[in-house]
Amino acid sequence: MLWLKDDLESRKLVIYRAVMFSFITLFVLFIFQPFGTSNDSEPYKLLRLSGYGLVTFCALLLSGAIEIALLKINFNDKLKHLTIIPFTYLLITALFNHGYFVVAVLGSWHWQNQLLFVGYIFCIGVFPLIFLLLVNRHVKNLIPSSAADENQTRLEETALETISLKGENKNDEVKVAHHHILFIKSADNYCEITIFDGDKIVQSLLRTSLTGLLRQLPHNTSVIKCHRSYAINLQSVKHYSGNAGGLQLSLNESNITIPVSRTYVKTIKDALLLAPKTC
Repeated sequence: MLWLKDDLESRKLVIYRAVMFSFITLFVLFIFQPFGTSNDSEPYKLLRLSGYGLVTFCALLLSGAIEIALLKINFNDKLKHLTIIPFTYLLITALFNHGYFVVAVLGSWHWQNQLLFVGYIFCIGVFPLIFLLLVNRHVKNLIPSSAADENQTRLEETALETISLKGENKNDEVKVAHHHILFIKSADNYCEITIFDGDKIVQSLLRTSLTGLLRQLPHNTSVIKCHRSYAINLQSVKHYSGNAGGLQLSLNESNITIPVSRTYVKTIKDALLLAPKTC
């Protein structure tokens, strides 16, 4: 998982990353003793260096919490992932480490040293990150992908196909491209289909049950039931929050949130891992 979500798995991943990069920091400092530490002849040098591992751990915990909190703010994902989140990690880790350096060694704060620590943190962190990305890429290449590619091709073909959804009333019909459906909400004997056609969000009403409407969708549909009264298009989900007792799904094209009842939590989580991203 490259980017965090607002769920228990991501919170566990924050702790795992913090522990892993703290040990990497200590390994680099203990073995290679860069940035002039090899010339340090003061007693308890290794104990002092250990402090950088601890503050790195705390800094990454805080950075992970901020990344999860940023999910609630709607702005460009590319900007967030390529600039805001990386610089948040870099800046907070540098501030924490420089703060420890001031307390343990220097005794006073200097902004020139702070900028220097930004460079230090970048140099220490860039190599394990590159290594992890290369390993991840290698593992993906080893995994047979023909079945996954075939399944995604079928989903893409289904998404482009215009389907007809019919209600119980005569001439009660909605024609829509599969990928334009955001979600379906049922109330009494009607279903409200929320559609995003690329320009605006519109609602269409059909007199039918949610179960009956879902039966009209293609077999390999990405629109699945998530609640007694809701069905969601997995391709429209931006992120989710909540726990095993229930989730809230946030959509790409609107500020609307869709509930997931306890019965469907595992199904939705598993399905989101396999759902292709929208184009």
